[in-house]
Amino acid sequence: MSELNAIHHTLGATALWTASVRARESTREDRLFYDPWAEVLAGDGGAAWLAQRSEESIIPIVLRTRYFDDFLQRITAQHRIRQIVLVAAGLDTRAFRLSWPQGARVFELDQPGVLNYKEGILHSLGARATCERQIIAKDLLEPWQEALLASSFNAQEPSGWLLEGLLFYLPGETIIRLIDQVIGLASPESWLGFDIINSVTLTSPFTKSWIDMQAQSGAAWIGFMDVPEGFLTSRGWEAALTPAGQPDANYGRWVLPVIPTRMPNMPHNWFVTTTRPALPVSAGE
Repeated sequence: MSELNAIHHTLGATALWTASVRARESTREDRLFYDPWAEVLAGDGGAAWLAQRSEESIIPIVLRTRYFDDFLQRITAQHRIRQIVLVAAGLDTRAFRLSWPQGARVFELDQPGVLNYKEGILHSLGARATCERQIIAKDLLEPWQEALLASSFNAQEPSGWLLEGLLFYLPGETIIRLIDQVIGLASPESWLGFDIINSVTLTSPFTKSWIDMQAQSGAAWIGFMDVPEGFLTSRGWEAALTPAGQPDANYGRWVLPVIPTRMPNMPHNWFVTTTRPALPVSAGE
């Protein structure tokens, strides 16, 4: 029970909310993914939050989950990435519910209370990972890189990173520091995925109800990037932005008009995928 209380306190229950969305999606005949552990992980707290949400309001979370499922499966299959780091992994179960190639290693990084809660439930349910899985119990606001490097993570090999459902809870300087920390451990040919809103999202009448709900629930959205691709390009990474509803993030479930990716003065919630190109081969090599 103490671990569950820690989740409510440290995350504002957002991990429980996301698990509850995965649980509901898993009951659909046309489901975009299946998570048999999500309902128990979400618990009563997640179920109570979900009962107050409309189907339309949670579609972005559903699409985000499937989009980054596909992202991770793509980079492991097409780019032979064998190291995946889930930053602020929360109650994510991808290490258990996705099919991973031989030799894949998934590192789950989050606070001890969150991981202890998840470990207890998954163990009680007899869940078995489909890859080599390591948990790194560290608070992201404290130094965490050494703990990752002390595991089997190899910073000299390409890696894949995911920061999902996290950055809009962080102030701008923390977002920059965290991404720079990731970049510092990512070798050439590595990949990174994350979702981020723009500043208009925090004030737009189109998103007011969601922003107000988050604030009233004690999990206010405060973090944003207005030009994420420019930020990444300045650090030598190539980036692509995809809003929910675009052809590669639609899955037949988006019901609202699709806002063009860079339309000004409109709220945007982008799925960002970015890679660090291979180093050029020097003459004579």
